[in-house]
Formats: sequence, C-alpha cells, structure tokens
Amino acid sequence: MSRAKPEIAPYPFTTLHPLIGCVEYHDGFRALVADVPGLIDGAAEGRGRGHDFLRHLERTKALMYIVDAAGVDGRDPLNDLSILVDEIQSYGDADMMARPALVVANKFDLIPDTKIRDEIILALKTVAEENGIAFNGKVLAISAGVTGEGLGTLSKSIRDLVQLGEQNRFIVNESVGSYGS
Repeated sequence: MSRAKPEIAPYPFTTLHPLIGCVEYHDGFRALVADVPGLIDGAAEGRGRGHDFLRHLERTKALMYIVDAAGVDGRDPLNDLSILVDEIQSYGDADMMARPALVVANKFDLIPDTKIRDEIILALKTVAEENGIAFNGKVLAISAGVTGEGLGTLSKSIRDLVQLGEQNRFIVNESVGSYGS
C-alpha cells in the first residue's frame, strides 16, 4: 500500500530497522506508516531490538497491531497479540495503549475454512478487548501478500485512524495548554 521496499527473509524478525512508508490517497491525504516489526517477549526490557523499535512508536498518532492469523511457522496469533500488548504496556509510562488502534489479522488467504476464519477473528477481538486495545471492536482480515484481500478496507481504516489520532492529540494538547502535535 505504501510502496515501501522492505528487505525480508522467509523467517520471523528479519527487519533490523523500522521502515517508513507513505500511504497516499486520491484526494491528496497522506498517512505516514512505520513498520516496526520484531517486538518479542521482553522487548520493553531491552531484549532484541525492543527499545529501539518501541522508541519509534512514541511518536505515532495511532497503532496498528498486525498478527499472522494463519500461524505460519508455528506462530500463535493470540499469543503474538498478547505479547505485542504486554510490551507496549510495559514500555515507558504505557500511554501508548490509549492511542486509537487497528487490530489486523494478516495471511487470511492461507485459511480456507470460513468457520476457522470466524473463530480466529472472534478470538483476536476478545484478546484485544481484554488487553485494553483502543480499537473500534472490529478485527480486519487481510492478505497483504498474494491476494490483496481486505487491503481496500485496511486503507480506509488507516485513514480514519490517523484522522482520529490527530483529533485526539489536539484535544489532549489543548487540555494542557499547548497546541500542535
């Protein structure tokens, strides 16, 4: 969506630096998107590249939690979402948890069974709600790679989320007597 060209390998946690991309809309609206992968258990305590990556999140207006819904390489999307939340909650003063967010289930094209798809979405929604993610209650299902399934909806949701994040920042800044972001 952003035309970023990440260098990746066919195994998890291959990115050494956050990647910045720009999602451009037909009316000129632009959303800068930072891909901050590799938040592993213990990242908030400095394990892996955790502090380096989490520091980049401090400057965001909103968050997007993306998990591998298909469980490629034996991954568990529910556990992965819980780890992401734990690390973000444990980092700094945990104010990032109040930011508007999206919860995204990627690699949905690899799950052919509709019943299993529905179960995964419901389970991710439950984990997100129980962990206090500030999202709209919907888990977006996408296939960022092969089929492109759900990317149109994701693009619209990103725009809505960024605009909400901008509104929230203005309200918070205004309440403490300063303006801007």
